[in-house]
Order: sequence, then structure tokens, then C-alpha cells
Amino acid sequence: MRTLVAVLIGLVAGFFTGIVIDQIIGVIGLLASDDGPSGFRFLPLVLAVVGAVVAVLIDRSRQRRGAPPRS
Repeated sequence: MRTLVAVLIGLVAGFFTGIVIDQIIGVIGLLASDDGPSGFRFLPLVLAVVGAVVAVLIDRSRQRRGAPPRS
């Protein structure tokens, strides 16, 4: 159950982080060139998956270290 919560938090946080970074890249690309806005097509989805993996790894390392669970 704890791993599932970590995955869900990682997915949501990674997705929103991807949206923000994609917008920043798009604005910088728009200001820097005359070709129109640029960005990465699937950046929010990729960062959502990366965020889920990182969240699970952090959760596992906290469990191994013996940190008390947050309630």
C-alpha cells in the first residue's frame, strides 16, 4: 500500500513538473527563435514515469534505513 502511494505521488508530481518545464522550454524557444514555440512532445509523461521510479526508490531506501513510517 505504501509503495502504491509512492507511485501515485511520483506520477502526479512528475507529470506537473513535466508540464511546467515544457512550458518554460516553449517560452524560451519562442523568445529565442522565429520558428514558433518549441518543446518536447512527451516530456510530462516521461517525467511522470521517472518521478514514479524515483519515489519508489526513495521509499525503499527509507524502509531499509529503518526510518519510522510517516503516518
